[in-house]
Amino acid sequence: MTEDLYDIGDLSAEPTPPKKKRTPWWVKLFLFFFFMLFIIAMAVAVGGYVLYDHITQPRTGGEVVAFEVPEGASGNEVGKLLAEKGFLEHEVFFRIAMRLEPSNDTIKHGEFELPKGESALQLLARLRSSQPKTIMQETTKVTIPEGLSLVQMADKRPNPEGFLAAVQSINAQEAFGVDAPTIEGFLMPNTYFFSGEPSEEEVVQRMVEQFQQDYASLMAKYPDKASLNPVEVLTIASLIEEEARLDDERALVSAVVHNRLKKNMRLEMDSTLQYSLGKYGQRLLNEDKEVDSPYNTYKHRGLPPGPISNPGVKSIEAALNPADVDYIFFVSNADGNTHTFSTTLKEHNAAVAKFRRDIREQRRQQNQ
Repeated sequence: MTEDLYDIGDLSAEPTPPKKKRTPWWVKLFLFFFFMLFIIAMAVAVGGYVLYDHITQPRTGGEVVAFEVPEGASGNEVGKLLAEKGFLEHEVFFRIAMRLEPSNDTIKHGEFELPKGESALQLLARLRSSQPKTIMQETTKVTIPEGLSLVQMADKRPNPEGFLAAVQSINAQEAFGVDAPTIEGFLMPNTYFFSGEPSEEEVVQRMVEQFQQDYASLMAKYPDKASLNPVEVLTIASLIEEEARLDDERALVSAVVHNRLKKNMRLEMDSTLQYSLGKYGQRLLNEDKEVDSPYNTYKHRGLPPGPISNPGVKSIEAALNPADVDYIFFVSNADGNTHTFSTTLKEHNAAVAKFRRDIREQRRQQNQ
């Protein structure tokens, strides 16, 4: 038998395939991020196109609805009103439209009739070029300040009895979903415009509708507050409206109210006595603190039975969001606008003493 000169192995065995070269990890990572950026860019592009189309492209309007631009309202405020009234999905659309179409033509104030469903640019053009439905000279302006009770509001109207009758005709449960004997606190102070001289019923109804819109907006802004009792919220807001003079003190006054309630302390606020006695803006006497009234917070703990005035949006917002402080006292300063807030009775007594000294000094200087 002849020996093989070369051992070439088993010719029937499968050949060993060559090893595949693995893609480096950094290449995979790069490709992943590149893919994600591409997806994001496409989404932004599509979203931007849809947004641009939504804002700029003319669309056929639908239902024609009255829309009022208050005197002195800014463009951003008008955009907010358009969104609240359902003309636009979001107020930011109107802001973008104003940037896309800058113009020296101002947005006119007054009452318009606008079709729903048009683009933000179409609505902007209408408010800049169209004449209001009512000529301002023929429009009646009704201003109701913040912090007035229903009786005080009535005194400012041409027909006080008619105003109070219109107020009494509103059912609190039907209008606001609350169990309350009156709608004290539920009329929104504001400046309103009417075609011609409005009836007292029209004024009250407009204030009711404005409150419903503003309160709903606050609940949308603070959804965690939606379960709060509106009567209690407005009662605290009315106290804030009566006590605070500056916007940056509203949350501090709110904190004092909330802190005293938590500690089961009497609120001891003069504004509640003024409401119960009808002594608005008058100096209270020591015997006034003995009046037998559920609104007398010097005698009764907790909140009064209901609001003592009709607060504005800023005070309602402060009632919902008290400052995170430990204050349980405050006293007016001699300037009549600011307050000194304290956490202890000792600090409060010192602030009261300073107030009295400053008042005496003011009177001394006036008498010189």
